[in-house]
Amino acid sequence: MTYLSPFGDITTSEHNGPDALCLSRTHCANAVGETIAEFYLAAIAAIDGRAAQPAFFLARQLAELGLKALHAPDFPAGHSLTRLLDSLRGRGDELLAGGTEQDLVVAFVRDLDHHDAAGDQGRYPTTRNGDLALATVCCADPTLLREHVDRLYDYVQRRLAR
Repeated sequence: MTYLSPFGDITTSEHNGPDALCLSRTHCANAVGETIAEFYLAAIAAIDGRAAQPAFFLARQLAELGLKALHAPDFPAGHSLTRLLDSLRGRGDELLAGGTEQDLVVAFVRDLDHHDAAGDQGRYPTTRNGDLALATVCCADPTLLREHVDRLYDYVQRRLAR
């Protein structure tokens, strides 16, 4: 048996096939929005599939991508959600201006950051310093986690659509 690569060359027409997973953002009308949408779908699939650590990681990644999209094109380097929120506050961004939905989104982002300030929890079985991943949290309520992920995604997508 010979190895066949699942990845098509960007110059071929097969990326338009009905079953293709288009990985490149070069053909996207809205690369940021589509990337955020894909991470949202992956987070929801992980939550619904009860894949616990990937669910946490993908929810946190969605938060990071969403906050960086609200900064576009200039956002602070790194993975700190607190730094991203502080930067948005410094810009006077409406996410930090209050309001029920905004307060809930910010609280969820801060909760994610509380359990993963370095951005390495759930990605691997251990953190960069060798501690077991997500050792500060036991479990998550999947319904509530999904509710927060949905709210975060909807908020960011509405903001990006303006």
